[in-house]
Amino acid sequence: MIFYNKYKKFRIENNIDLKDISKRTKIDLKYLRALEKGKFADIPPVYVKLFFKAYISEIGVDINEALFELHSFLNQKSNGKSFNSSRDDQSKDSNFLRKVNSENLFNSAVFVGIALFLIYLSISVNSNYKISQKDFEDELRITKSDLIEYYTLRSEEVMSIESISNPVTIRFKSNIENYIHFYDNFSGKEFFVFEDSLINQANTFTEQWNGQEKVFLIANTVDYELILFSDDSYADFSKNIINDFPVEVILKSNPYSITIKKYLPKN
Repeated sequence: MIFYNKYKKFRIENNIDLKDISKRTKIDLKYLRALEKGKFADIPPVYVKLFFKAYISEIGVDINEALFELHSFLNQKSNGKSFNSSRDDQSKDSNFLRKVNSENLFNSAVFVGIALFLIYLSISVNSNYKISQKDFEDELRITKSDLIEYYTLRSEEVMSIESISNPVTIRFKSNIENYIHFYDNFSGKEFFVFEDSLINQANTFTEQWNGQEKVFLIANTVDYELILFSDDSYADFSKNIINDFPVEVILKSNPYSITIKKYLPKN
């Protein structure tokens, strides 16, 4: 998991509202959202570290470790240069600055020139790092092992759906970033919804259900729709599955029923 995704997940699991962080730190909400998406190029370069440090302090994790991860991330180069190479470059830059200082050339013009040069370097590093579609998918994906390791069962409810006739169409709709895994014992399908989609991804997903046992795992059921319908029946389960954290929905037949398992983060 990319480091900034880890901190976003920690914030969400501890019910820390990004808007509250914005109010307390006076940092614009758009910059906090950029931090959580790794879009550091959208933040004025001179403020990236300052904003990130304030954000980390608000969510209550180790600041030194977080700043080290930020530093390592920002020093990645798309041309494959190693971190050691970056250190060598930084060492050369440092030697250059000491030389300039020793020659008493730190007048106002030099300060301005160096500042502009450092800003240019920062923008170049940020713009060269591109977040791939796979990175976004890895951020959203919730697995069965994640449920076991990070979550605990909050509630389980079984509801009859005898009025539904075969075949059944299941329709999912999400108005926020989301992940759905629809599977049985032999196969599965993944579906992603992105806030800033890299592809023309719809926010609605439909699947046919023929009565065999199926399970689908939903990462987030806030602002979400779940509907089952056939030629002569219609059932909306949206209100039944609302949960700020992952939900498992198990479909069974003989008799037809739907089991809803809601999860909460451990501790």
